[in-house]
Amino acid sequence: MTDDDPLAEATAARAPAGSGADARAPSPWELDFEWRDAPRSGVRRPETGLVAVSPARSPSEQPTSGGKTKSGPSLSGPVEAPESYVPMVRRPQPAAPSSGAWPAVVVLSMGLLLFVFVAWQYLWDEPRGSDDDLRPRRAVDQTPVVGAPQRIRRFLDSIVPPDSGALPATPPWMWDTPALARFFKGNGAALDNLGDLLEDADWHPAHAAWHAVDLGADPRWPAALALKQAECAYLARLGQEEAAFVAAIDLADLGKRLEEVWAWPSFYSRALEAQERSAQALAELLKKTRLPEETLRQFQRQFSLCQPAADKLVEALNAFYLHEKKLIFGPASGEPLDTMPGGTQLKRPGRLFFKPQATLRLFMEHFRRLKMEAQAPLANVGLISVKDAAAQHQLGYQPNSAGESYCAARMEGYRALPAQLGLARARGGLVVTLFAVRRCIAEQRTLPPTLESLRPRYLLDVPHDPFSASPLHYDIRRGWIWSVGIDLRSQGGAPTSPAMRDPAEPTVEIGVGIAAAVQ
Repeated sequence: MTDDDPLAEATAARAPAGSGADARAPSPWELDFEWRDAPRSGVRRPETGLVAVSPARSPSEQPTSGGKTKSGPSLSGPVEAPESYVPMVRRPQPAAPSSGAWPAVVVLSMGLLLFVFVAWQYLWDEPRGSDDDLRPRRAVDQTPVVGAPQRIRRFLDSIVPPDSGALPATPPWMWDTPALARFFKGNGAALDNLGDLLEDADWHPAHAAWHAVDLGADPRWPAALALKQAECAYLARLGQEEAAFVAAIDLADLGKRLEEVWAWPSFYSRALEAQERSAQALAELLKKTRLPEETLRQFQRQFSLCQPAADKLVEALNAFYLHEKKLIFGPASGEPLDTMPGGTQLKRPGRLFFKPQATLRLFMEHFRRLKMEAQAPLANVGLISVKDAAAQHQLGYQPNSAGESYCAARMEGYRALPAQLGLARARGGLVVTLFAVRRCIAEQRTLPPTLESLRPRYLLDVPHDPFSASPLHYDIRRGWIWSVGIDLRSQGGAPTSPAMRDPAEPTVEIGVGIAAAVQ
């Protein structure tokens, strides 16, 4: 062995301290110096910072049962290093999911499904449904231009309020004469405009021009109706009784015309209000009338023709449903563009928790019930079961809570219409019966013993009480005729001023009793 022999140096360096036959021959890995420069994997030795790599054992170095390595025959000659060395790189294997990860996956999946379901509940809107039974059965007026809406506006614009600016709480026939005269004479132009309006035979209530502006909601209507009552009272004080009756009948005629305008719900409410004012004024005039039987018969017939009818309310409710539909959907409702309320062409802005289709279905249900109640033989006093708007707000964040609240608030103006129609029909029947009684007094100089005795000369048929479906009550001694009213119980009549103000016991006074001498 020479000094330059590296194999000998390595052998000498790694030889055990003892020499002899038992000394172990160096492994080929120990004699290979090139493997140290190859990438290593293993355990880093703390003292040197190198990584210990376990070389592959040769077939001669097999472990024995004692854990020791059995050496093969010793190398007597130089050991050549392997031509090349490719280190074994262990590829990382994907870790198998632990059993604790599955519950988390299940919880996340259930949460996702719940979120999708809740979002579907809030975003999905049901189909619109059929509303063919809620369409008015009358053709749209195709007249190019109509003047009735402009004349109504002109009439309202010309009204001069009382001196105080506010109407007195008492009816006009209870005002002092100077105040009554000032209010009547100061509105001569308004009365002329109203006369022109009532003389117009071409009213055109189905024309699209009525949809442009909600004239029925004008705040000057109470003053307008009180003006006709003031005219009636002032003419009666002047002794012009027949002209006073004409003024009262004009109020009923105005109510009949407004009843046929379905473009806005406010027109129907004004119609019932005009009917009430007319009936009260006529009841006051008939208590003291001295007109002959023939003249009273003519006024009785004219007033009878102006009475509100249940079938008109049914058709009006159909139109009111379309009005609400147009407010929600605008042009998307499928209705003519010139009939949009107020001329609006835009769809109602979307709101949170407001489903248009579902809300429209609520309107369908409520209007169908209202139509059934309007056609019922008895006047409805229970009203439809629609929750108050305030109660709807307390429902919280329901999928259509805003739509339900909106429907309840809008239906509030329609709920009482069947009962209000019943009161209007009761007042009309009382006044028609009072006409017949006064005609009997004017012609026979006596009170009729019963209302049935007025047939057929003074009444074709005795009006029935719309709240009880039975004839009106008649007290010959006290000279009263009354209806049971909305409480459905007769309390013996209750005269008020103005007449029939009490909805629980609307009553008219004949003006004479059986013990009183008939003039």
